[in-house]
Amino acid sequence: MKTVTSTNTNNNVDVSQYEGESTEQSKRVRSGCTKDYSKFIIPTHQRKPDDANMKSIITSIQRHGVISAIKTRPSTEHPGKLEVWDGQNTLSACKILGVPVNYDVWIEITNRAIIAINGETGRSWTLPDYLKYGIDDKLEDYMFINNVYRDNRKIALTGLLALFGGGYSNKSFKKIEWRALSKEHGFLVLSCAKDFAKLYNTKHWFHARFLWGLSEVMKTGRYNHGRMLTQMEKCSGYLTKQGDPGEYAKNIEMVYNYNVNSKNKVQFVQ
Repeated sequence: MKTVTSTNTNNNVDVSQYEGESTEQSKRVRSGCTKDYSKFIIPTHQRKPDDANMKSIITSIQRHGVISAIKTRPSTEHPGKLEVWDGQNTLSACKILGVPVNYDVWIEITNRAIIAINGETGRSWTLPDYLKYGIDDKLEDYMFINNVYRDNRKIALTGLLALFGGGYSNKSFKKIEWRALSKEHGFLVLSCAKDFAKLYNTKHWFHARFLWGLSEVMKTGRYNHGRMLTQMEKCSGYLTKQGDPGEYAKNIEMVYNYNVNSKNKVQFVQ
């Protein structure tokens, strides 16, 4: 096999080891170098620029030139543009210095893959940002919860995730692994909570912690909504704002048993 050497006067580099290397599995389709920064877009839900990292990159470019490439993929929201999914700080540094930016274009890079690559660096993203990622990847459960969220904007997304995911599930949601495991239960809890708002003007009916507490009560199988509404006629003012789902469950139990003889009292909270 022929040995190929570089034209660098300082080093002769044997690159024969790379000849014939397969690239058929690569999703990188092309590379380029440009000063036309307008061809790139950075989604608003991407992580915020890191000033310290930016300064370090600027110093490196000033001393050694641009020696890395940003990673991009074709934008679905802005046809003809390239969405930067890794290297946002490098792009910004090149803009500041007015130097060309090296870029690679990748295809079939899913939002789930981007989140996995970014790991904890995506901590500034919000739950609606991750929701958008799931919708973009056309995940059925994310499209389902998006419809519920759209119809119940007063309720925080974290509350809806708990209702329809079977419990606190922000972590799995951020990994784009969330599943809607309790659709029927979620809609039933929402219906009951809305009754409290409509019939008794319960101000905190849409709070995530209240919904979660009510959900836990209803999961016991011992909750009767008709009885609860009858009790609310007597003492709706006792259904008050609490600090966490457990306290809400206790509060609901107290109202449910208000002035009820001991043999008919129901225990929801262990």
